[in-house]
Amino acid sequence: MEEKSEYLKKCYICESYADNLCFECVNYYCDTCYKLVHEKKKGSNHKKEQIDPYVPIDIKCSLHPKNPISLFCLEEKGN
Repeated sequence: MEEKSEYLKKCYICESYADNLCFECVNYYCDTCYKLVHEKKKGSNHKKEQIDPYVPIDIKCSLHPKNPISLFCLEEKGN
């Protein structure tokens, strides 16, 4: 199987492979960078999902649980 590196999720900060998606920041982070960014009080209540950088993300809408999220509004924090 050929690796498609351009499709792999990378950390927003260090460009290594991502381990987490932060729903509040709307960014991917490796474990180390996630802890670094979110250890302060301002980001300590952010919600994250553990991800595999090789697997497509299938996050469901909280209002429409049968639908995957296709858009995300930063102002309203929803789709």
